[in-house]
Amino acid sequence: MECNVGLIEQKARVLGGLALVGVGAYYNIKPLAAVGAIPILTGMLRWCPLNAAIGYNGCTDRQHERQTYARRP
Repeated sequence: MECNVGLIEQKARVLGGLALVGVGAYYNIKPLAAVGAIPILTGMLRWCPLNAAIGYNGCTDRQHERQTYARRP
């Protein structure tokens, strides 16, 4: 999986997902809390299947180089 979620988008996804989980937990709305896990997961992986389907890539070349460099042994 190649990075298609930029750093700013990653932070927004994780914070938004945490907000959905928090609101769902506070008001005891389990489906809302479950939906909140999706943006958290896509933010942490920095890959979104919806972005891939529409051909959007939020990663710049510099961000992509940092990510692939960090994964090299």
